[in-house]
Amino acid sequence: MSNVRPHLMQCRRATVEDLPAICELARELNRSHHAAWPAIFAPDSGASHDELHWRQSVLGSANASFVAELESQVVGFITLSVIHEDHILVQPGRYARINSVCVAPTARGVGIGSRLVAVAEEWSVAQGASDLRLVVYEFNASAVRLYRELGFTVRSLAMGKPLARGVV
Repeated sequence: MSNVRPHLMQCRRATVEDLPAICELARELNRSHHAAWPAIFAPDSGASHDELHWRQSVLGSANASFVAELESQVVGFITLSVIHEDHILVQPGRYARINSVCVAPTARGVGIGSRLVAVAEEWSVAQGASDLRLVVYEFNASAVRLYRELGFTVRSLAMGKPLARGVV
């Protein structure tokens, strides 16, 4: 896709027919995460192996998935869930959580990720959500930059520490 024309992009609700394209894009997402943190993220297991996971994102009752298309080719996707928060330490309410976002490497930097997040916001409001949340890994600097540009702020830090194996 050498001449990406973002003005021709269409975003729509994903269908089961989109699963092969979503699975293939997700492999890129998986590979980049595994390359950054191989001790945490599993290696690429093949698109067909992951279809059940992505199928639940497309068909689940509290979930939604959207795809971005350029010239009838899926070049990006976003998956979301609606969460009802009812915990003693936080204000009760509904929020939406972005679970995954992926844009094909050949289509990055032209606004596809921004448009997918805008569609996610629209869907979230329609579901009665009062907040949109996500987790992004620190090594993914371009995604962190995009989310900051779109108005997301850091609210917490998830921290981890590898432990020596066999130590009691």
